[in-house]
Amino acid sequence: MLISVAVGVGFAVVYHLLSMKLQVWVAHRSSAMVPLVTILGFIVRLAVLAAILVMLGLWTPLNMLAVCLAFVVVFTGLMGYTLYAVVSKRHGAPPPADAGGVQ
Repeated sequence: MLISVAVGVGFAVVYHLLSMKLQVWVAHRSSAMVPLVTILGFIVRLAVLAAILVMLGLWTPLNMLAVCLAFVVVFTGLMGYTLYAVVSKRHGAPPPADAGGVQ
């Protein structure tokens, strides 16, 4: 079962890195195509991930529930951390409440 969790964590990290690389690539392209490319990229990544999980489920003795749960938990955590980092470093964002100043 520990191997299954490790595989799920590995998939989550790779999926997160690929999705971030695609988002950076899309952000540097024409703004008119951003929504379409983002949606298509998500669908393609999801289809590839589903195909990999189905093949692993059929051809390996991995516990697929553990793989999928580890993937969901780690990917959600990575996305939460990334969104927090982006929002907290955004230009023009209001300072945090404990940043000092008048109370």
